Amino acid sequence: MPEHEQKPEVLTVTVNPSVDRLVYVKRLVLHDANRVLRIEEDVGGKGVNVARVLRRLGVPVLAAGFLGGRTGRYVQRELSEIDGVRCAFVEIRGETRTNLAIQEEGGSPPTALNERGPEISPVELDTLLKAVEMLSGGMRFVALGGSLPPGVPTDIYATLGEVASRRGAKVVLDADGEPLVHGLKACPYLIKPNENEAERLLGRAIDTLDDAARAACELHKGGVPIAIVSVGEKGAAVASPEGCWVAIPPKVRAVSTIGSGDSMIAGVLSVLVRDGTVEEAIRWGTAAGAATAMTDGTDIGTAEQIRELLPQVEVRRW
Repeated sequence: MPEHEQKPEVLTVTVNPSVDRLVYVKRLVLHDANRVLRIEEDVGGKGVNVARVLRRLGVPVLAAGFLGGRTGRYVQRELSEIDGVRCAFVEIRGETRTNLAIQEEGGSPPTALNERGPEISPVELDTLLKAVEMLSGGMRFVALGGSLPPGVPTDIYATLGEVASRRGAKVVLDADGEPLVHGLKACPYLIKPNENEAERLLGRAIDTLDDAARAACELHKGGVPIAIVSVGEKGAAVASPEGCWVAIPPKVRAVSTIGSGDSMIAGVLSVLVRDGTVEEAIRWGTAAGAATAMTDGTDIGTAEQIRELLPQVEVRRW
């Protein structure tokens, strides 16, 4: 590591990264030829997005996970050469997935076609576990999350979380379904389910910001030091030892919400890594999520956009 580079304080682990291709059409006509207006392509995956936003906010970060084939080389090149993110991915035999989404004019949600991802062998999985154990040493936070490719067990986040915790890092978990349920057994420091993920976890409807606040408080009382529950454009709630707050995002024209949740985590971590307050962290997280929602396709918000939106975020104690 060159002398002028700061030591990474956050490690992100993405077991199923991707290249996300967004195809724009005037109107999608099934079973017929469609004329493509334009195509946007970017790298994706929860940890990948978190790393990119952290880097834009000036936080030293290291990205790890699985990458393979031509697509994997493209992801690593984009991360390292374009975004300036340091990488420590495990090379696999399979090909990193490509996700396709079709966006019609008019602002309706895109039609997504997501690949499962490459088959991960037991040897590749063991290599990642050893890499995370080594890389977690000295890290303030280790961020885990996203879907699982074939060959990766549903308790992987519990295993990785325990490995990182033993090395003294605080674990951040953003997952859904069984991987989230298993991951909670590793006692993560921070989780951030959205309303649908929290509904599946808690078994009840979460429609409003007050619902989100009650859910965050329940998760916090259940043993999670910092629990954030987001409800899209309505905002997010956070419960912690410092108290509970709700954050209302600024009124922006949401172009694409792809990556908004990941950007929220990055905004939150950009404050916690410098020992800021939870109230300040949820403000930055909300601004980062809104900034990414304003961007086209699969792009993410810039530091300038985030800072511009920051004063417009309303945070109040709940």
